[in-house]
Amino acid sequence: MNEFEFFKTGAIQSSYGGQFSYKVIGPCCRLYDREELPWPCSRLAWRSKEPSWRRIGARFVADMASRNAERTKAAAKEKSRADVFPSHEFPQTSRDYYDDTSKTSFEATALACNPLSDSQINLLELSTEVKVTPTHYVVLDRTLFYPEGGGQLGDQGQIGKSRVVDTRIEGDVIFHLTDSEVSLGKVSGEVSWERRSQLMDHHTAVHIVGGSSRALLGPHIWQAGSSKGFRYARIDLTHHSRLSREELDRIEDHANSIIEANIPVEKLVMHRAEADEEFGFEIYQGGPPKQPEIRVIRIGNHDTQACGGTHHDSTGQIGELRIIRSSQVQDGVERLQIVAGDTAREHAREQERLLNESSEVLGVSPEDLPNAVLRFFEQWKSQQKRIESLEAEIVRLRTDGGGQDTVEKDGVRYVVMEVEAEMKALTSMLRELTRDPSNPTLAVLGTREGGGRIIVASTEDSLAEERHNAVKILNSISVHISGGGGGSRTMAQGGGSNPDGIPQALDSAREILGL
Repeated sequence: MNEFEFFKTGAIQSSYGGQFSYKVIGPCCRLYDREELPWPCSRLAWRSKEPSWRRIGARFVADMASRNAERTKAAAKEKSRADVFPSHEFPQTSRDYYDDTSKTSFEATALACNPLSDSQINLLELSTEVKVTPTHYVVLDRTLFYPEGGGQLGDQGQIGKSRVVDTRIEGDVIFHLTDSEVSLGKVSGEVSWERRSQLMDHHTAVHIVGGSSRALLGPHIWQAGSSKGFRYARIDLTHHSRLSREELDRIEDHANSIIEANIPVEKLVMHRAEADEEFGFEIYQGGPPKQPEIRVIRIGNHDTQACGGTHHDSTGQIGELRIIRSSQVQDGVERLQIVAGDTAREHAREQERLLNESSEVLGVSPEDLPNAVLRFFEQWKSQQKRIESLEAEIVRLRTDGGGQDTVEKDGVRYVVMEVEAEMKALTSMLRELTRDPSNPTLAVLGTREGGGRIIVASTEDSLAEERHNAVKILNSISVHISGGGGGSRTMAQGGGSNPDGIPQALDSAREILGL
C-alpha cells in the first residue's frame, strides 16, 4: 500500500497493538507530550483553548485505549511469570458474588487446602490491610469471596473456623488465604459484610468521581489507575494542570449530588462487540478485557465503565464521599484520594477531633487556629535562630578562656568537646571557632544526637590546615560510633549508629593530636 493510502478518507486501519480498527473520516492531527502520551495528558499551552479541548479531546480516546491495552497486556505477561498458585490443577471457581453482592453466607465444597511456603507469601505482596499472615490457601468449588482485582482489594471473612485474611485469583481459580487449615468437603463460608460494604462504597465512589471530573473538567479526563481499599480509595486522572482545592470541592459537590439523586447502578453482562457498539472505547479506561463477555457498570448518564468489581445497586447507598486531597503522580496525572460511606463520616469526626484538640492546646477558637499556628511557627523559627546563636556563643565562651576543652600547642588552638546540638548547630559552632585566621584552630565536636555525629574543621589558610587533615582525623575516630564520613582537608563530618561512643571518639582525637 502506498504510504499516503493510510490517510485516505474511508481507509480502514488497525490501531497500535491491533486491539481496534479505525476508519479515516477526515483530517486530524496527533499531538504528543515528552512522555509520548497523547495530547490530553500534555501540559502544552492549550489551557486557554477550552473549546479546542472539548472539540478535539474525544478523538484521542482510541489512542488512549490502545496504549492502555498494551500496558495491560504487558502487566498480565509480567504477572504470569510470578504465578503463586498451581491454578492449572483446579477447575474453574463459580463466582457467585456477582449474583447478589449483599449476600454473605454460602455453602461450598472445599477441593484443596495446602500450606503456603515462605516464597509464596513473599510473592503475594500482601497489603497493609492484611493484619494476619496467612498459613494456607483454600480452593472451593464456588464462592462469594471477591478476589483482589481491578484495583479492588480482596474480601475477608470465615470458612468454617478459619479466618480468610485475603482472596486472590489466578486464571479462573479463586484462592482463599486462611490463618489455619480447612478440612476438605462441605464447608460454610461467611463474607465480612462490613468490609464488603465499605469496598463497594469506595469502588462505586471512584466511578462517580471519575464521571464528575469529566463532566466539570472536560472529556480529556482519563482514568490512569485506581485503588479501592477499606480505609480509602484513589483514582488517577489525566489532566493538563494541577487541581486546586476549589476544583476538588466542585468535583466533590457534583459527586455528592449524584449520590443524593440515588441513581440506579446497572450491572450489564454484554458481549464485547455489543458493548463497543453501544458505548464506545471510553468504557475501557482500565484497559480492554481479554474475554469476549464483559461486565459493564452504568450509572445513568453519569458514567459507564467496563468493570469486574462489586458495586452498590444505587448511588444513594454510599451516603456521602469526600475528596481528601490531590497529589501529582507525574506530569499530567493527578491522584485524588477519596473516602466514602462510613469512612467519610469517620474522617470528618477525626478531623473535627484534631481541630478541637489543637485549638485547646493553643488556647484559641477553631476558626482562629490557622493564624495561631502561623504565629507560633514564626516565633519558633525566631527562637531556633536565637538558640543556634546562643549555642555558638557558649562554645566561644568555653574556648576563649582555655580549660579542659581547649589546648594551645605550637601556635595552634585545639578544641575537642562534646556538645548537645543538632548537626546544623554544630556547623554554626565550628564557623565561630575557625573563622579568625589570626587564631589558627582545629576543632573536633561531637554530639549524641542523631545516632552520634562528629565534625572536624580547621581554620583555612592557617597553620592548623597545614598540620592536619580533617578527613584523616574523622576516619580514625568515627569507628567508635560505628560510622564514617567524608569531606575536605579543612572540613569533614560523619555519623554513626552508636551515640554512646562519642566520648571514646573524642578521647581518641586527643590522643591522635597529642593533647
